Amino acid sequence: MKFSSLFLAASLLTLTAGCKSEIDNKTAAEVTETSTTMATVTETAMTSTAPTPGALQSKVIKDASSIQWVGAKVTGDHKGKFNVFDGWIEYTTARPSRIAFDIDLNSTEADVEKLTGHLKSPDFFDVAKYPKATFVSTSVTEAPAGTAGGATHIIKGTLDLHGVQREVTIPVVTAVNADGVRTKSEFTINRQDWGIAYKGKADDLIKDNVLIRLDLLFPPPPAA
Repeated sequence: MKFSSLFLAASLLTLTAGCKSEIDNKTAAEVTETSTTMATVTETAMTSTAPTPGALQSKVIKDASSIQWVGAKVTGDHKGKFNVFDGWIEYTTARPSRIAFDIDLNSTEADVEKLTGHLKSPDFFDVAKYPKATFVSTSVTEAPAGTAGGATHIIKGTLDLHGVQREVTIPVVTAVNADGVRTKSEFTINRQDWGIAYKGKADDLIKDNVLIRLDLLFPPPPAA
């Protein structure tokens, strides 16, 4: 019996060590923490995603864009995406000055049908109570030369998710070509920061970090 227990423990350790996650070693979004207690969720004022009246706007080309995610358990990763979203860039003198996005959380789709349903439940997004997530930038600045990952811009803004609003800072890579403005970003957020705390099964715990992948195409910027 003792040998069997040791063998089982060794097998579990081997399994855990062998399950590399796509999330490992990815850049984490900087989350502003103004509370002295990490367990306290910091809320900020609600920021409207409505376009600024009179501003030059460029709406995302949804058919050529995607918002994907990767979540991880001890035993492996799950991938998914949000099928319904909308967003735009606002310009000031041909420079991006504001970015806003709405995401329909009920449109989330995981690689396993059962997981898709579970993500919509109160254990995770609780879409009946919190049907959408929003992001509204507060600043868009050029990234310093040599920024990790070849980032061209740094975007800071408020992410409203699961009834919690927190300021995040993310790097993006932007390229302008004949198709328009292609913007990509890859970063992790800690779901606990937004009060999504479901642990999972005792023998297959869910990791806190979630990888977000943005691949967004906008029309060409306005002429200077």
